[in-house]
Amino acid sequence: MIFNDQMIDDIALGATVLGTGGGGDPYSGALMAKVAIANAEKPVELISLDEVNDDWMTVPSSMIGAPTVAIEKLNSQDQMLVAFEAMEQAVGERIEATFPIEVGGFNSLIPILVAAQKGSQ
Repeated sequence: MIFNDQMIDDIALGATVLGTGGGGDPYSGALMAKVAIANAEKPVELISLDEVNDDWMTVPSSMIGAPTVAIEKLNSQDQMLVAFEAMEQAVGERIEATFPIEVGGFNSLIPILVAAQKGSQ
């Protein structure tokens, strides 16, 4: 299944309700994810657990800390990509897939952003 803007809106809303308001601002997360998929070289695909190969390196993606920091300092789309590329260099292996580390308004959308930037699933 290929991510689109409606799916991003649905995830943002559902994650906000299920996360009881935690996990960051769903509006800014949705905007960043939408821009990322619009600018991606290839579509971002949602895959099932059955599609994950046993030898794939998978890494969760999220932000940590108080979401109120975003009021003082705007989030950068590149900061998550920098972290992923540093992880790949450190372990000498390509990250094949990412997933959210929690249900939360912003954090549930970060894997879409990272996948769009990496050109992976």
